[in-house]
Amino acid sequence: MTSKLPPTAEIFLNHLELGLQCFDLNLADYEPFYLKHKEFGVGCSFSQLKLNDGHTSECIAKNSLVVSGSGLHFSDRKLLPFSNEQPPTHLALLVLSSMVKDSPLQFICEDCNS
Repeated sequence: MTSKLPPTAEIFLNHLELGLQCFDLNLADYEPFYLKHKEFGVGCSFSQLKLNDGHTSECIAKNSLVVSGSGLHFSDRKLLPFSNEQPPTHLALLVLSSMVKDSPLQFICEDCNS
């Protein structure tokens, strides 16, 4: 995937694509598309679930992520930010494992139950 993504988002996507290839999977099967957000800038949205694996469109949309220069944005408006302790490469591995296992990440806060 090529675009004018911020470097951190590009690093994330490059590692995610390489990891998916190791499992004979392709990011294109996860409905990726580029978008521009007025607050977070250019990003790439994709589902954690494959389109043709019997999932409904609602399920695919609900389990979509957006990667921007800031980090990973979940459909419930939560953010998992990139940081020194949580670089794009580490988050790419986390998302890769959820996609390979067909078990989407859910952002749940134990302190506030949301």
